[in-house]
Amino acid sequence: MNIKKFLWAVLIALCAIQAVAQTADDDARVRQRVQAAVIKVYDEALEKKPGDYDTRFARANQLYYNGDLPAAIADAKLVLEQAPAKEKELLHDTYLLLARCYDLQQDYDNEIEALSQAATINPKSMACVDMLGKVSYKVGDLDAAEKNFQTILRDSPMNYDALYWLAQVEVKRNNYGKATDYADRAVSLFTANPQVYINRADVLTQIQQYVPAAQDLISAMSVGSDDNNEAITQLVDMSDNHYDAVMEALASSIDKAPQVGMFQYVRAIIALRQLHYGQALKNFKNIINYNLYDYHSIYYYTALCQFNLMQYDEALSNVNKAIAMQGNEPDYYILKSLIEQYQGKGNNYSQALATLDKAAGLNAKYTPTLLARARMMVNARNNQGALEQLNALLAIEPANAEALLLRGWVYKYRLSKPSAARSDFEQMLTADETMTNLRGFALHELGRADNARQWAQKIIADNKIIGGESYYYAAALLSDIGDAKKGDKDQAIEYLRSALANGYGSLHSLKADETPYVNLKLVRRYPTFETLMKENALNFEERR
Repeated sequence: MNIKKFLWAVLIALCAIQAVAQTADDDARVRQRVQAAVIKVYDEALEKKPGDYDTRFARANQLYYNGDLPAAIADAKLVLEQAPAKEKELLHDTYLLLARCYDLQQDYDNEIEALSQAATINPKSMACVDMLGKVSYKVGDLDAAEKNFQTILRDSPMNYDALYWLAQVEVKRNNYGKATDYADRAVSLFTANPQVYINRADVLTQIQQYVPAAQDLISAMSVGSDDNNEAITQLVDMSDNHYDAVMEALASSIDKAPQVGMFQYVRAIIALRQLHYGQALKNFKNIINYNLYDYHSIYYYTALCQFNLMQYDEALSNVNKAIAMQGNEPDYYILKSLIEQYQGKGNNYSQALATLDKAAGLNAKYTPTLLARARMMVNARNNQGALEQLNALLAIEPANAEALLLRGWVYKYRLSKPSAARSDFEQMLTADETMTNLRGFALHELGRADNARQWAQKIIADNKIIGGESYYYAAALLSDIGDAKKGDKDQAIEYLRSALANGYGSLHSLKADETPYVNLKLVRRYPTFETLMKENALNFEERR
């Protein structure tokens, strides 16, 4: 088949399908249709000429990129059978393709065999040497890995990827000094390349040097274009387990360059992610006071922190600024409604509901708005109104745990419909046991207190994030179970102690929130509650 005509047919198929993409939400569906259309072109060509090994190799590559590894392997093996020995470049590339497929399948023995065949055809192929080095590392053959990466360095002395993998080899050998030497060498060669800092951060993390690792990720964000946001993603992920190290590194960067808004913003977002509202507020205020950014979201996040610190008047001022700048964000009105509810005596439901009406006017099917209206109506004792909101929400998201739990609570405690309540609680048990699915609360309502206690222990074991949210949920659950013989009261206090020790920073949730269903209303009655709050007052202060 004429290759130009063939590629033109593929291009026509691509353009015809891509034309149907209307929004970003269509991307995955359109991508699948594009892939199917391209494969169809290859299929038709091979049906006419089964021995066309060039086209079969092209299809094998497409199948590989589509993720259909068994079909890609089958095509690649046929290419090896069909292509004559003189087609050395094609055969070499086919073995490399096979190796890539086997690597994704973690079939390292067959990968090494395929790479060995490729190396026999072209011993000077650095792509083959690189893959052999990496698979040798994966199977624990560190000497072979080092040999291959040193071969790459002899051919290309400034290859920072080879330096990174040599550092990885030395980490495995516990030669930490030599490992950092390789990583340092890469950075000294490419001081303006973000990837070398990301690579060194990985090496430093493995040897538990978390502060300098975080500093390297900050450097990667600073020196060049991090197109895939890899550095910031890794920095945020690191904060889940090494929060203090990340915050220390960011604070150091801010001290050196206080006018760099990115450092302030990243530090604030990480603190907010961990529910450390006082720390987050400090950085958001710096952004505003130094005029670093003037985005509506900055004022919204500032208001969110102030609301959680029970600074309701200041929070209202900032959320109004966010709305004035960007009036079509439902979340801004939802936050404003909560602030309005808790200002003063904390029962200003009419004004709060009017604000939520504005959110609903922007998007009547936005589920957070429906849930917020339901909660507000429950607080205002408008049970039927709350039920209507929850029914509308669950028609959109049938598995929404918060809505099911609240509707079950309304049925059971407000409308005296135990069968309907049980149905909602049982539906919650069909979801997994993660913290956000609130399974333990449903188990408690169904009379399975021991299972509920086990769920509390599980979410704590599964959630290592510093913010202490899992302990907060566990404290709320155990206080609600409240079996004196089983020591639930004492356990609830211990969970609260752990939440605060882990930096849980929502003063509003701890002291004011009584919205059904998850809250600490009962824990607040315990004599030790105020003592714990005083001992952990730093959690609720603005600080760096």
